[in-house]
Amino acid sequence: MTCSPDRLLELLDEAGLRHWNAPDTKDGCIVAFMGEHATRPTVMVHVRSDAGGNVLTATVTAFLRVPEHPHLPVLMQAMLHEAYLTNLGQWEMDHRDGEVRVTVQLAVFDTQPTARQVHRIVSSAAQLADRAWPRLLQILETGEDPALAEGGEDPVRDELRRLQTRMQALLGTPREPGDRN
Repeated sequence: MTCSPDRLLELLDEAGLRHWNAPDTKDGCIVAFMGEHATRPTVMVHVRSDAGGNVLTATVTAFLRVPEHPHLPVLMQAMLHEAYLTNLGQWEMDHRDGEVRVTVQLAVFDTQPTARQVHRIVSSAAQLADRAWPRLLQILETGEDPALAEGGEDPVRDELRRLQTRMQALLGTPREPGDRN
């Protein structure tokens, strides 16, 4: 079964989510959520159905832009850690303009999605971005990851520190002409 763009808009209405539609329904819509942070009061989520109607996607757009920054390796490591912590959303960065995005998807190959499922993926994308905002902002301002600064013995934090050091070493090394990774 598939979910057409028109059906997606109906499900958003059923879920009680106020949305602003694109001029063409196939381009989806925007849903706004109130954030918990004064520096980022609104989280905008772009919701759409793919061309075949098999996958619903909720992407937090206009979240953060970091085209060039000295603390980019630490930021990338934190995004990887955020993805590991939730295993729900996909964090990515567009290398062309530095836009940081978080995306949550729902595959609807075998059944029609419900309003509750649509609400869950849309609100989850907003919550993931809102939760990570202070951490990413502090990294950009200070170059230090607050998740690594916490005290105590934690094997996951220790491994994250090790990986962060390795990533910084790799990114600081000039690339070879034949290097594809």
